[in-house]
Amino acid sequence: MKKLFTMFTVFMIFLFAICFLTACEKETHDGIDYFKSKCTAELNGLQLINQTPFHSPFSPDSPQATPYFLHDEDGAFFMSDLGIDRKSMAIYMVRINLYVDTPEVYLHEEQTIEKIEIEYIDPSMMRWEYLNYCQDNKVSYALINGEIVKKGTFRILSCDKEQGRYEGSFSLVFSEGTLNGTFWIE
Repeated sequence: MKKLFTMFTVFMIFLFAICFLTACEKETHDGIDYFKSKCTAELNGLQLINQTPFHSPFSPDSPQATPYFLHDEDGAFFMSDLGIDRKSMAIYMVRINLYVDTPEVYLHEEQTIEKIEIEYIDPSMMRWEYLNYCQDNKVSYALINGEIVKKGTFRILSCDKEQGRYEGSFSLVFSEGTLNGTFWIE
């Protein structure tokens, strides 16, 4: 009886893995499967893209799929690692943290991000102090390669929370120029 239960358990795990792998939305480019979620951006004429190759989630070389978008009643988090093509290493890592007073307002209204001036205790720890201040005081902020973005916008253009689909755009001003991007998360 115990052997039958063990075989049943292994079979169920196998079925779950097959269902999980076939349920992921994928698209193919140049013979390689990619997650359907994608972010494209432009900076000073340079076209950038982020679309993670699809690997088995059980593979040790499986990267974290980006872009991604997480949200709850307090705010939202967006992340994308942009490179010059799908196969290249990321050269711009975008992180956007949004804090809101009204739950899910970021799903319906454009959100603005603006670096604020704060008094620093230790000038050598400015970035760390700024991020802590923003998190403690629920101030929205964005980072590109660890640099605090001067100002920007983030907007969800359409969403289907039931299906986990989000389409949106962002515009972020930092030392290298204005990074304008669009994304599709599925």
